Amino acid sequence: MNLDKKKKILVGVVVFILLFGGMLLLSRRDNSNGQKEETNSLPTEAVIPTISDDVKIDLVSSSAGREVALQIKNIPPGTQMIDYELSYQTAQQGLQGVIGTIELKGESDIDKNLTLGTCSSGTCIYHQVVGKVRLNLRFSGEYGEKVFEEEYEL
Repeated sequence: MNLDKKKKILVGVVVFILLFGGMLLLSRRDNSNGQKEETNSLPTEAVIPTISDDVKIDLVSSSAGREVALQIKNIPPGTQMIDYELSYQTAQQGLQGVIGTIELKGESDIDKNLTLGTCSSGTCIYHQVVGKVRLNLRFSGEYGEKVFEEEYEL
């Protein structure tokens, strides 16, 4: 064989070894990464059950759209508190919301007015709500926790 042919064969063998070795390394690395992902992807939060259909919940617009009345009827016995969160889009400020907690002392019905805006020192700036209002409730009591989620058109 002449020298040119030997060089071509040698270069071909080196390229083949490099390609084969690279694919082998990549396949091993993919397998080890897949094992790590399975180990690290454990659920971190328990699923909370939804509140019974016996509980009647409504959100009613009042005061020319400046407030909403949160009405909850047939609250389950043993409920100690209800956390609420309203979220909505506004014309000027983007996403806004109202959060709070209602502590119960044995009531089975509540009616709470919530301001759609911010108030400080007796002066309120009201939001111009655009679209639907999302309501999230978390009931806490002797039975554990239960949730409610709904969107309302005001």
